[in-house]
Order: sequence, then C-alpha cells, then structure tokens
Amino acid sequence: MTTVVENEKSSGQRPDEPTGEAGTGLAAAERFDKVEADMREGFSRIDQDIRDLRHEVKAQGETLRGEIQAQGETLRGEIQAQGETLRKEMNAQGESLRGQMIALGDRLRDEMNTRLLALDASIKSYQRTMIGTIVAALLVNKFL
Repeated sequence: MTTVVENEKSSGQRPDEPTGEAGTGLAAAERFDKVEADMREGFSRIDQDIRDLRHEVKAQGETLRGEIQAQGETLRGEIQAQGETLRKEMNAQGESLRGQMIALGDRLRDEMNTRLLALDASIKSYQRTMIGTIVAALLVNKFL
C-alpha cells in the first residue's frame, strides 16, 4: 500500500524518485530547505487543526454545560413542586390528626366529668346515709 503525502499530491512524484529539479542541478541544501519549508507548512496545518479541534471541543463543552444547567433547573423546579405538594399533604394530615385529637380530648373530658359527677353523687349519698345514721343513733340514745 502506498501512502500519498502532500508533496506527492502537488507534484505527482514520490519523494524517493529523483525529481526534475535534481536533474537541473539543485544543490542538496536547496532540497533540504524545500523539505524543511514543506515540513513547517505541514506542522503549521497540524497546529491549525489542533486549534480548530480545541475550539470545537470547547464549544461542545459549553453546549453540554448549558444543557446540564438547563436540566438542573428543570429538576430543581420539579423537586420544588413535589416538595410543595408533599408539604400541603402533610399539613392536611396534620389538620386531620389535630381534629381527631381535639375530638378525643373532648370525649375524655366529657367522660371524666360524667364519672366525677357520679362520684360526687355517691359521696353525697354516703354523707346523707352517715348523717342519717348518726342522727338516728343520737335519737335512739336520747330516748333510751
């Protein structure tokens, strides 16, 4: 397989074949200068290609950075929306529980009041019985 270099494309001859210039008596130094100039031109093209690639990579990086930031903002918005929804649900659950606790407290208070009233009635009944017994005992002692 033969590789074609830039010099072959322009002149149509391979570097290992003598050129017409060699036949005209170009000195080795002149040929060396030409090869050196061709090399410099090639390196210059490579440098430019590298700069172009760096520019493309930088542009793609900036594009990706922008896309990532946009997706981050979108996710941030979605998370905030979900947070608000959860906050509302928690508040509703809290209000429901608060209502249930208040109702339970009211029922317990009513039950306690009912029992205390019953206890108070029992104590008053006991007191009346005791007073009646004492009065009867005193009357019996007085008449006896």
